[in-house]
Amino acid sequence: MVGFLWGVFTGEYIISLNIAIFFELFWLDLIPVGTFIPPHLAAVTFSALSLTTYFGLTHPASILGVILACMPLAWLGSKVEMWIRDQERAGYNRLLHWVRQPGDSNGPGRIILGSLTRTFIVSWIGFYASVLVLKVVFDTLFTLYPGALASVNIQWAHLWGAATLGGVMALRLKRAYAVLGTGITLFVLFTLFA
Repeated sequence: MVGFLWGVFTGEYIISLNIAIFFELFWLDLIPVGTFIPPHLAAVTFSALSLTTYFGLTHPASILGVILACMPLAWLGSKVEMWIRDQERAGYNRLLHWVRQPGDSNGPGRIILGSLTRTFIVSWIGFYASVLVLKVVFDTLFTLYPGALASVNIQWAHLWGAATLGGVMALRLKRAYAVLGTGITLFVLFTLFA
């Protein structure tokens, strides 16, 4: 959805959807079940899209550098979310106290609004700082090594092929892993000896 909306606002549908599909496939295996907090897909996708648009990148090889650099933001986003959840325990306790002794009818609304506001502010500060750091890093890299990744012959199909490993891992079947391993081995042997 992030890729689609970015495409609507920027007019770069193809690049936006390609980046969003890559991340969706890559983390298909990690779903929020129980207390597990998966990688923050929206943060990493939005970061990659914003940097790609800012630098005017269009070739998949040059976008690959941005994708790889943004991947740690998914982990960072899940850590920030875990920290926010830990901080919200006080709100949960206030809500329990209100349930036991209801007084003000707006009590739960204020607790929820406060929680949403804190989550929004902390998430956006973390996101903004991360994107600024990556922007400075890429400004420096693109100045020192212009077109370094553009010479690599990578297409979106290659990136999606690598990202589909997340989908195969989601199957949780040993036979699927065996077929994948055999396919990769045959592909490597075929490319080496062909």
